[in-house]
Amino acid sequence: MSTTTMDPKSVLDSHDETELWKALSVDAWKKSVLNEDSVFHDLYVDTRRRIIDACKSHKFDVIVEVGCGTGEVISHLEEVSHIPRIGIDINPTFVEHCQTVYKQPNLEFHVGDATKIVQWWMDMGYDKLYKSPFLVCPNNTIMIMPREIRDEVICNMRSIASTEGRCLITFWNGRMFAHGVMGFYKKNSELCGEFDLSPRHINWEEGSIETSTSYKSEWLKSEDIKVWMSSILIEVSIISPETAATPEINHLAEYGMGVYLWLNGTGIPEDAMSSARDYYDSKDAQEFYSTVWGKNNTHVGRYDLVEANQELSKLPITDKVRKAQLFHEDALISKIHKYYDGTKVRCLDMGCGYGGFLRTLAKRGLLWSGVGVDISGRMIDAARENTTEDSEKVKTTVEFLRESYMNTSIPDEGMDLCVSIDAFLHVGPGQHDAVLKEAWRVLRPGGRLIFSDIVARPDAPPESKVLYERIGLTAFATVPGYFEKAKLYGFGSCKFEDHSSNVSLHYGNVLNAFEDLYGQGKVEVSEEFKVKMCDGLKKWRDLAPSCIQWGIISMRKVEQMSDCSDSE
Repeated sequence: MSTTTMDPKSVLDSHDETELWKALSVDAWKKSVLNEDSVFHDLYVDTRRRIIDACKSHKFDVIVEVGCGTGEVISHLEEVSHIPRIGIDINPTFVEHCQTVYKQPNLEFHVGDATKIVQWWMDMGYDKLYKSPFLVCPNNTIMIMPREIRDEVICNMRSIASTEGRCLITFWNGRMFAHGVMGFYKKNSELCGEFDLSPRHINWEEGSIETSTSYKSEWLKSEDIKVWMSSILIEVSIISPETAATPEINHLAEYGMGVYLWLNGTGIPEDAMSSARDYYDSKDAQEFYSTVWGKNNTHVGRYDLVEANQELSKLPITDKVRKAQLFHEDALISKIHKYYDGTKVRCLDMGCGYGGFLRTLAKRGLLWSGVGVDISGRMIDAARENTTEDSEKVKTTVEFLRESYMNTSIPDEGMDLCVSIDAFLHVGPGQHDAVLKEAWRVLRPGGRLIFSDIVARPDAPPESKVLYERIGLTAFATVPGYFEKAKLYGFGSCKFEDHSSNVSLHYGNVLNAFEDLYGQGKVEVSEEFKVKMCDGLKKWRDLAPSCIQWGIISMRKVEQMSDCSDSE
């Protein structure tokens, strides 16, 4: 069997972990991680045992290893060898090795790209053949992949697992990073490349390494993985290693050198629009929002104030959209002034989008510090890019993180104020418990949550179903529903300032602006997106007066969960 050797220069030029992995030789990899004196030997043994135990307690009809390497996991599951096993890896030399060495019944290996695995799965007919797949990606393979594809690979694995299957992804434990540096990387410089212990190569705090050949790897703690999963709308719990049985919920557990992430499958989605993250990350959506709504804000505005001003009412339509949004932000800022009397605050923007509001607060000197979170990677990238054009004062005051506002990395009681503009509707009322609990957790006692949101009128007709189903929801929240949950989770002083008349005006103006810009060739989206968007905007414009409420909701965190008085 022939083997390929790694060309350090080609890897350095590509600066891509995938290229290094594709060029890796079998002997180099097996020598580094599979010897009995390797720091990872026990982890491999434990990983196999947990896969076998899971197969014994579930009716999985196939085991699929994504990134199977030299086959040292999937080929050594003798106790469940009656279950079909499929190994996939991007390195053809590894796959050839596995096909040559492991000639077992019910075992096959394929060269494959993990970002294209869903289509491959269907092309092979496996989606019809297997109903409860067990997808595994062990021993930090996911962290060897380029950062920009990791989310996609995890979502692909869950899609293939389907609603009856499961996924197991294991990581090298960030708490053991120093042990890994000295016990693995230093001993295997021919595999990973030369490095020293300086910050140029090692980030001890973040648990990451980059060697002279651009080999890169990260070691995560369970808390880091939990935040990451939340950013792609996967809620996970961290359980004690002493827990006897493996829970069926999505969860994390640390065992020695490894962190084990268990995820339930989802099935292959039929409509990508059902995911807020996928929608906002799409090229068409980004083009639409940045061109029509503006590159700073994506929310409903105060058109009543625009039209009441004789000069502003004559503005071009796109300028009206932007001015109306700024008027709404001014209204929110006036609330902040009212409650904090000009005192600087620590602020969390929950669903920050392009980050315009948080930067405005910083520019007006209202922040000690500000953190914006959003599940859309494209939104966060744009927010960070926009901030580079701001003053040094703003740059050092605000930070943008790709996280879910239902589970942030903010410490307990780390904020004085939480804000959000028209973002909470995307998770639906069933998740608003998690939203309010997270706001309560990060707020100091007496801190406030001030936000606007699109909600249903309590007497909304059945036609409102058309609106919430378009964005993948089963219902909209209501103002009374928000207040009921707010008091349950430790908020008082609940107020609502109604500006509902602006919703129909907003979507009508956005529709006119979109059609105008599209006609001029100034917004480049697909014809399918254009037709679907215009249809949706018309429905929002026409149904909002009878179906929708919109305005500013504010509430205060009380010191005790049971103290829900309405005193200021």
